Amino acid sequence: MGLKYSSFAIKGIDVSLFNGTIDWTKVDAHFSGIRVGYGRTIDSKFVENWLKSKSRVNRIPYWYMDYYSNHIKGFGADGVSDAEWGKIQAEICWNALKGDFEGILFLDIENGNPAYAKPLTDSATKKSAQITARAFLERFDQLSGKFNGIYTSVGWLSWFSAWFKDRPLWCAWYNESQTAESVKKAVKTAGWTGTCLIWQYASHGCTNGDGIPQGKNFGMEMKVLDLNAWIGPVSFYSALFGGLLVVVTPEDETPIEEPVDEPIDITGEFVEYVINTSELNVRALPTTNSKIVGRYVSGWPVNVEKSVDIGTGSVAGWKRLYGQQGYMALDYLKLKT
Repeated sequence: MGLKYSSFAIKGIDVSLFNGTIDWTKVDAHFSGIRVGYGRTIDSKFVENWLKSKSRVNRIPYWYMDYYSNHIKGFGADGVSDAEWGKIQAEICWNALKGDFEGILFLDIENGNPAYAKPLTDSATKKSAQITARAFLERFDQLSGKFNGIYTSVGWLSWFSAWFKDRPLWCAWYNESQTAESVKKAVKTAGWTGTCLIWQYASHGCTNGDGIPQGKNFGMEMKVLDLNAWIGPVSFYSALFGGLLVVVTPEDETPIEEPVDEPIDITGEFVEYVINTSELNVRALPTTNSKIVGRYVSGWPVNVEKSVDIGTGSVAGWKRLYGQQGYMALDYLKLKT
């Protein structure tokens, strides 16, 4: 228990029904992963957690992927194809989030209960589970207009085919002799080309290295608590949450809200681009002198609306981030191939 929670610049937790009823006024975190559900089931604490955590932390939803129910005789998904099962789960997840989606979603991929689920290392199961995972992500990307990520253990990175490896990563590695840099190096060595954004470094809830779990001090019913650190670029974090880093502690529970320049009108159509310059500012309005609300770095994928706003001055045109506040100069974007 060598790592201290306070040593990370941007720190977080993740929760589900297993944390019980949470007093969010006590949660000391910048962000929280919040389980939406699994299969056809919405986590029984999701609605409460999603609503009560709003404006107290930056919220990051995750979905535990059921890769087995459609292969078990008598289960509710028995006989559903792998691709359709992934699509069904994505649509159920989106229905729970639409209208109040924040951040990006991470698809949690790990072994199911061995009492009824075959291990993901089984060759046939690996093939079918990857079909389900890909169908989920394709459908959820389509619905959300965002390029969503994967949560998994560092030891599982080699399990994924190349199709998955450019996605944002939330990596679990309970090894407190590691550092953010060594985690990112291990991820890269495993062939993952996407950015490792979050490191889940512990599940014991001990925040200060003394061996005493602090879950109850964070408003949980349980002492244990998953602990996370944001290890991706701060610019990604800023862009992900509209340029506003919410920092809420029990002593300061009111985050500063920035004014919204205009309402968001989602057209329902988007195009995938990548950033084609070292850094690209996200502007509140399609003008070079409007407020900067975020920043992306080279190679980062973004979904933008199909329509183009005519630019002024040296900028030929602007693309609005799909379903979000903010515009990006078209000159510095290229189509994702």
